Amino acid sequence: MNEPLSYTTTVMSWNFLLSSFRNAEAAGSENETIDLNLETPSSIVLCGISIEAFCNELSSLSRAFAFAHEKQHRLLIDDGAGVDQETLNQLCSLSQDGSGSFYDRYKRVIKLFGEKSPAFLEELVHLKNLRDALVHFRSCDVPIGEGEDGVIRYSQEVPTVLRSLKKKKVSGRELVAVSEDSEWTLRVSTSAMAIWALNLTCDAILFLLDSLPDKSFKEFVLQAYRPRDTHYRDLFSKGKSQVLDWQNQIFV
Repeated sequence: MNEPLSYTTTVMSWNFLLSSFRNAEAAGSENETIDLNLETPSSIVLCGISIEAFCNELSSLSRAFAFAHEKQHRLLIDDGAGVDQETLNQLCSLSQDGSGSFYDRYKRVIKLFGEKSPAFLEELVHLKNLRDALVHFRSCDVPIGEGEDGVIRYSQEVPTVLRSLKKKKVSGRELVAVSEDSEWTLRVSTSAMAIWALNLTCDAILFLLDSLPDKSFKEFVLQAYRPRDTHYRDLFSKGKSQVLDWQNQIFV
């Protein structure tokens, strides 16, 4: 194999987010009384994957950045790069460590840049718990039993995360459908829930991009996420705008 001239990385985080958005948008209902979106569960899972992929991409871009400086026989200087060698080394190793959830990896990146926890961090916990409930089949089991009154009913145990999300709304629409006679996976299948997850994912990724010091390292990272539409700094700013347009379209 020839000696590599440089490194980059495949940007999949945006593809995951875009698929999440497009599927949810296509399946959304504009019915003013019923908010049903059967693509929301898969959208939630893709949002979590998008955040994890972004953290790993940031790690890969850090290795590419370090390699470029090494090839040019340059030293990493804080004033020019905006990131010190130790932080860069830790970023480089992140994608090689497969342990932890997307939430764990996200927190590790925040700490590397010395940022205080964002206000939405608790929301990310909810996203993680909801994603876990959807993919761990024991949470999706639906026992059916006969009550004392002889009526056949679902007796499904509802994940605790729903208690935290029940009171949340998007443009006045509840994230969780109020009907408790339905399976919980159906109750979370609302466009409001999909919009909440999509907005949260964009905010989480934009927070990390904004946390990078305005030096050469940040410019190097942003270059990987440049959209063709020059009205936006990066793909996730564009995604945030697209989600808002959809939200305004269906929840007026």
